Order: sequence, then C-alpha cells, then structure tokens
Amino acid sequence: MHATDREKVLPPRLFLSLLFTLALPISLQYLLTCSMAVIDMLMIGQLNDAAVAAVGIANQFVFIFFVIQFGIHSGIAIFTAQYWGKQDISRIHQLSGLGMLAGFAIGCVFAGAALFFPAAMISVFSSDADVVRLGAGYLRIVGFAFVPFCVTFSFMTNMRSMGFAFVPLIASFAAVVVNIVLNYCLIFGNFGFPAMGVAGAAIGTCTAKLIETGLLTAIIYLKPYPLAASVKKMLGFDLAFVKRVMATCWPVFLNEVFWVTGVSMYKLVYARMGTQSIAAVNIVATLEEFLFVPFFGIFHAGSILIGNSIGAKRYSQAFAYGKFMLLAQLPMALGAGLVLILCRNFILGFYNISLAAHDNAYYLMLTTGLVLWAKTTNFTTVVSVFRGGGDTRFGFFMDLSAVWCIGVPMAFTGAFVLHWPVYGVMALIALEEMFKLIIGLPRFFSKKWIKDLVADPEILPGQNP
Repeated sequence: MHATDREKVLPPRLFLSLLFTLALPISLQYLLTCSMAVIDMLMIGQLNDAAVAAVGIANQFVFIFFVIQFGIHSGIAIFTAQYWGKQDISRIHQLSGLGMLAGFAIGCVFAGAALFFPAAMISVFSSDADVVRLGAGYLRIVGFAFVPFCVTFSFMTNMRSMGFAFVPLIASFAAVVVNIVLNYCLIFGNFGFPAMGVAGAAIGTCTAKLIETGLLTAIIYLKPYPLAASVKKMLGFDLAFVKRVMATCWPVFLNEVFWVTGVSMYKLVYARMGTQSIAAVNIVATLEEFLFVPFFGIFHAGSILIGNSIGAKRYSQAFAYGKFMLLAQLPMALGAGLVLILCRNFILGFYNISLAAHDNAYYLMLTTGLVLWAKTTNFTTVVSVFRGGGDTRFGFFMDLSAVWCIGVPMAFTGAFVLHWPVYGVMALIALEEMFKLIIGLPRFFSKKWIKDLVADPEILPGQNP
C-alpha cells in the first residue's frame, strides 16, 4: 500500500511525546498495581513459606481471571482505538457495553468458583494442608470483588484507548493506598486491629478493588468524559456489529485463555515440586512484574497509537511506530535484566524464607534476568503491534503453539523426567520465547499485520497493506 499525504510519518520527537504522554500514566498505574503485589508479598513473607505459597497460588486464580478479562477488553480496545481515530463516539459506547456484558459473564463464573469451591481451586496446585487452608480463605474473600471489577476493566482499557490514561491512574492510586493501610493493620494487628494474617491481606485487597471500581465510575460520569453513556446507549449495538467485533476479538480472548492456562500449568508443575519451589517462584514472579512496569506502558501506549493511526488511515505511520518501539525497548530490557541479576542478595534479604526457598529464588532471578529481553520483545510484537494493528489471529496461533507445543512439555519434562531444580525447569520453559522471536519478527517486517477494522464495509481495502 503506497503512502499518501495523510500517511506522512510524524517526526520522531513528536511520536516520543505522544508515546510517553500515554505510556507514563499507564506505567504509573501498573507500578501502583505491582507495588501492591510486591508489598503484599513482602508483608506475607514475614509470616512463613506456607503463607507465601498460599497467597501466591490464590493469586494465580486471580491472575487467570485478570488475564481473561484483559483478553476480552483488550480485544474491544483494538476497535476503541481505531474508532477514536475515526471519532465515532456512538460505536465506542456500544463497545463499552459489549465488553461489560462479556466481562460480567466471566466474572460470575470466577466469583462462583472462588466463593463456593475455593479449597478445590487451591488443591489443584498444592497438596500441603496448610497451604490449601490459607489459600482457600484468601480466595473466598477476594472473590467478592470479581464481578464489580469487570466494570473497572472495561472503563480502564477504553479510557486508555481514547487517550485519557491519567483517569484510571487516579483510581488505582487510591486503591493502592487503601490496600497498604488495611494490610498493615489487618495482617499484623496494628492500631488495635486483629492480627488476621493471610485473611487480613485478602480483606485489604478486596476493599481496595471495590473502591477503585466506584471511584473510576464516579470520575467518568461526573466530569463527564466521552465514555460516559447511558445503559441504553451502551446496549444499542446490533447483531451485525457484534459479529464484526467478535471476528477480531475471539482470537485475543482465546489467546489469553490458552496462554494463562499454560502459565497455570507451569505454576502447577512448580507447586508439585514442593512448597519451597512455589514460594520462590511466587517471589520472583512478583519482582518480574515490577520490572515490567515501564514496558507495560510502552506496550499499551504503542498499541493505542498504532490503532489510532490505522483508524485515521495512516498505515505507514503505524509501521514506523511499531519499528521504533521494537528498537527502543531492547536496551531497556537488557538493563532491567542486569539490575535483577546484580541485586539478588539485596532483594532476598527482605524475605523471611527457608534456605531452600532462598537458593531457588536466587537462581530463578538469574534465569529471569537473562531472558527478560526476549519476553519484552515478544510482548511488543504481540500486544503493541499485532493487536494494535488488528492482526489478532497470528498472535493467537503464535502464543498457542509456543506455550502448548514447547513450554508445557518442557515444564513436565524438566520437572518429572529430568528431575531438574525449579530454576532449570524455568530455563527450559524459556525456549518458547526463542520460538516466538523466530516467527514473530518476520511477521512484523512483512507488514501483513496492518488491518483497518473500522473502515466502512463498502470501502474496505481489498488486500493487506
């Protein structure tokens, strides 16, 4: 596809300004969320290995819920970004309603499992009686926030896609403050509160999520922002529109479902290797999320800018954005991995864990630091480029084949055939990242991922750009 006057690429300085205007609040919000997880784990880490393992396993169930919600709403956000580039607000309202309905359906399933069968959920990952008891208690409390938080997910992703990324940041900041204060009071029994341990952490997390939902909704409707709409407007979509959206969104949803199921299989393998192994994995996984903070903002800001560009029919600009992000994230990832490796002893000094768990975490941090650059590169191609460009099917099949044909078999082989330590198993699983690099980068340079999803049907391009 040849560039037209409408497709002139913005100067790098202006692109950087747009990228970081969006990326900064998204990264700050993710930083707050990760800080909540890190502080939770640090506080729980003062108790014992069983408490660390229990909260980590319970949060794996929560993580599955979050990732599936992310799959729903990030699929919707692909259209939101392009419709915002086209300035079609009525369609954005309908996308919001469609996303909430799908989110509620999933939320009810997860809430039911957490409230009525929490022990069964935890026992899938651990046979340790203390871990199951503590994890079930945590999960039953946190389950009350699942359905309300579907509203937060919908508003959060759509507001970002429309360029209002600072609004969700405000709500998340309030939630983190509430979570930290309640955790400090309820885990250890400070300021006259009862010392509830793991249950106290669950109450703090649940309360914080409910406050985040209420505050974000209030801000959007009181201003009001363009996303604010009546229920009637949000449910005003027709079947043809639903089919058009679903054709692109189903690969994103299935991508997240199969990916998070695969990651859960990794956690199952780690947990079956012993409480010290899963405790170490949970600590390192939380630290890795923390390192992903700046990248998370770039991933999603880039996806928004690519989607906006395609919606405005600036296809060459969309490719230039993707190329810049792939190059910019690499030195950042290498530096972040090096910091993790060099700071292992310092970081682990904050945890009151057994020697076995400490040693496992020490070498897991080395493995994680060495492969971080590959993970960030693959996230950039899948989340920023392919999804932002509307090429959701390729990303789905790439992740599906990597996780289930390489990662999961490697996990079981390393743990139960070779009997390697947990950090050796993680190194084997990392082969999936190499596979994704090999097939993902050629797809990017082919430009086949650039797809205009919101063009009027009668003027849809006859071929890929």
